[in-house]
Amino acid sequence: MIQYLQLIEFNPYYAIAGFLCSLAGCLMVVKLASGSFESLREILGVRRIPYTLLTALMFAGTQYFGIICVLPGGPLNMGLENFIFLPLAGLVVCVLALRLAGSGLQGAFQFLMTAGLLSVLIMSLYYINVFLMFGHVDWRIEPLMTASIGLFSVLFPLVRLLTFVIRREGTLFQRFPPVGMLLASAAIAIISPVLTMSAAPSVTYPLIIQGADVMLPYLLLISVAACLMVLTDRYREWDAQKQHDTIREKEQHYMSLFAHTPDAVIALDREGKVYDMNEQAYEVVGKLGIMPPFAEIPQIVATGQQNKIEAHYAKVIGGEAEEIEIDLRTKNGETMHFILTSLPILIEGRFDGAYSIAKDVTESKRNQEKIRHLAYHDELTGLFNRKYMLEYVGGLTSDISASPFHLFFIDFDRFKKINDLFGFDFGNKVIRRAAAKLENVLPEGTLLARSTADEFIALLPSGFDPVYAAQQVSDEFSLPFRVGQQTVALTASMGIARFPEDGADEETLFKHADLARFDAQNRGGSRFAFFDRNRAIENHERLILERDLQAAIEHGELVLFYQPKVDMRTEELVGMEALVRWNHPRLGMVPPLKFISIAEETGLIVPLERWVLRTACLQVQQWAREGRPSVPVAVNLSQIHLMQTDIVESVLATLEDLKFDNSLLELEVTESAMMHNEAQVIEVLGRFKQAGISVSLDDFGTGYSSLSYLHLLPIDCLKIDRSFIKGITTNENSRAIVEMILTMSRQLGLHIIAEGIEHKEQVELLRDLQCFTAQGFYYSKPVPAGEVFACRKLSS
Repeated sequence: MIQYLQLIEFNPYYAIAGFLCSLAGCLMVVKLASGSFESLREILGVRRIPYTLLTALMFAGTQYFGIICVLPGGPLNMGLENFIFLPLAGLVVCVLALRLAGSGLQGAFQFLMTAGLLSVLIMSLYYINVFLMFGHVDWRIEPLMTASIGLFSVLFPLVRLLTFVIRREGTLFQRFPPVGMLLASAAIAIISPVLTMSAAPSVTYPLIIQGADVMLPYLLLISVAACLMVLTDRYREWDAQKQHDTIREKEQHYMSLFAHTPDAVIALDREGKVYDMNEQAYEVVGKLGIMPPFAEIPQIVATGQQNKIEAHYAKVIGGEAEEIEIDLRTKNGETMHFILTSLPILIEGRFDGAYSIAKDVTESKRNQEKIRHLAYHDELTGLFNRKYMLEYVGGLTSDISASPFHLFFIDFDRFKKINDLFGFDFGNKVIRRAAAKLENVLPEGTLLARSTADEFIALLPSGFDPVYAAQQVSDEFSLPFRVGQQTVALTASMGIARFPEDGADEETLFKHADLARFDAQNRGGSRFAFFDRNRAIENHERLILERDLQAAIEHGELVLFYQPKVDMRTEELVGMEALVRWNHPRLGMVPPLKFISIAEETGLIVPLERWVLRTACLQVQQWAREGRPSVPVAVNLSQIHLMQTDIVESVLATLEDLKFDNSLLELEVTESAMMHNEAQVIEVLGRFKQAGISVSLDDFGTGYSSLSYLHLLPIDCLKIDRSFIKGITTNENSRAIVEMILTMSRQLGLHIIAEGIEHKEQVELLRDLQCFTAQGFYYSKPVPAGEVFACRKLSS
């Protein structure tokens, strides 16, 4: 062997360099050969072209060093044309090998054809290269055939190895194990010197021809090829074993999923026949009362579902996954709901069976129906609710061909008192009884819904007289009725809106029916009212005031005006009355007559009057700081506020908090407030007097039925009502009443104030009658705090 290498002047350094280039080229192949190559464009694409060129350059280096390591003279045999040709040849071979191996070669025949094609190409390229070096080549059959056989024997396992590397996944050495990489590098490195020696002219190796063993390089090449064949077979066995283990693991996963999934799973063959089912599927089939065997799924579904199932499986057999809902009837007559999902099994694009997964959604369906029922029904009465009625009316109004109809809003008067007296449980029983009475009395075909606690909505179809229907409801609730052991008196107020006259959509109709109901209640209740635009404007304003009053108290929209009380003899200011006004952001300045009653009905009168008390006291203190005379300020107390158990403590706490002089505060109560719980009123007013606070009886002569209690009331002042003062100069009766009140007041030691003074004649007559304190427009209207002391008729 050593003698042979010496005879051919073998250069080991060049051979090692060629091997290293081959090794580097194999490493680049691993980087380059990731995934399949469907076309040359992918190999020469932007992402892969740098690696492709580098790989070709490495293998060109392998050729170069492999050639010069066995040629006498070494590099001197190479010319410029060889340096150009070798990289191009390396690029062509590299690209073609990657393209063929990456196209998914399978079977020995394809490997043989690929190895043969590459063998012809590489032999041709080497002979061309030798021709470029020497001007002619050795065309003898024996070395040519020997070299071809050796080359083919190496290329066949190399192509197989390259195919494995491309198909494998993982890290570099998992895809191309080191042993295989070293053997492949050695085989590629040996090809160059062997082919060069076979193609070089015989004069190049005279000594070899005369005595050396010319077959030695070919045997070495075939030996490396044999090792590669064994190695690639081993790799194939490893891959096959790994694939087998993976398939077995996936099969076990599938069997576990098939057996333990909570859903019913049915396996079908390529003919659509059932060949396997899991336990859950057998359980479902058992509930249906169908005993296996059965060939097709349509045989186990309810009548009427077969066509749907057959259309479903027609798509699945066509290779399309689909999901449908089906209903199955059990042997007990119950309906079960399933979501059936079928997934085709496609092998190389051909249908080979399917899996059908049936998920039981019966309970979910029931819950959905229950949720839908709760969403559109009233839980207490079982009637539809406001949401349903709104959507239903919306559907009617959106229909161009919709017939006229009437929308009723029905509200039960004084139902809150029933709740307060008997509790909510009894109130619920009353509502259920009232709902049943409404259903019985309303015309057949009427849609009835419960909107809120005691409010119902009825839709009267076209063709029924709304007046007759409303009167029937009124008559039905005109008499008391029994609920349990109690007798209940419950009257109904109804608002009626007409479609399309009163609204073309559901929102407008609901709004107008509610305004009409509000109008009916404002007129005393126990009646019905059709929507009227003029009255709706008034009622709408009232609704706005109801809605905004709480915010007005909290956000400072209320203001105080002050009306002076004057000594008619000197025209000096002796006191003033604080009167509240509401500066509404949309409606402007709202007088108290429009919102005081609302405050009383809604329970806001107490916080409102507390605000008036505090604000009036603060204003008096402000005037004192400005040097104005200190005069008492009068604040009105309503009957509701007077009945509060903590009213005395609340007023005194405010005065103490402000450090206000009690003698400068006067509380005015109306005569009508005395008609309710006289004992409590007398006690409260007595406590105020003890605290040094003056008490006046307002509007005297208009509401108190008996004068017998007057001497018992702890009051300091009587205010004669303006209705008597108005006619005092023209009406003898009015004058007589005023004279009587004045005489009685003097006897009781009470101070007298005449309200509503508007003319000079009234002032002169009251002076003659010895009434000297007045309040009215003659002296000043109620004015803001900044204008009180600017009035010309008042002296300071």
